Amino acid sequence: MGLGDIISNLFGKGNETRTSEPVVEELGTNLYEINTAAFESEVVSSGMPVVVDCFTKTCPPCKKMAPIFEKVAAEYDGKIKFVKVNLKNSPEIGKQFKIIGVPTLLFFRGGEMITNVVGFAEEEKLKEKLETLLE
Repeated sequence: MGLGDIISNLFGKGNETRTSEPVVEELGTNLYEINTAAFESEVVSSGMPVVVDCFTKTCPPCKKMAPIFEKVAAEYDGKIKFVKVNLKNSPEIGKQFKIIGVPTLLFFRGGEMITNVVGFAEEEKLKEKLETLLE
């Protein structure tokens, strides 16, 4: 069993929609859900720092994290872009960044991943990481 099999088993092989076309869905102020095809343009090529919330819809800590992520996204509008990736729809992102647990937050600046946080993050911890990203 390889890493891909482990990730597939971990995040499931549900019948959620997968497409090779870039998908960017606006969820709220400064908050977007994207798929693998949109990752390059929305995250790597972004002109501002980006935080990516890698989640699954069935993950209890992910559900608990969602309102915090949404609130902080609105607070940092114009400074940092906030993106969500459902790993059931985009398992390639999980493989690329070796994600073994959700939620996992990926912090990007200048197209490079600077750091990550695995597991639920309190609002204060998230804001500390965001301030570091802005330095």
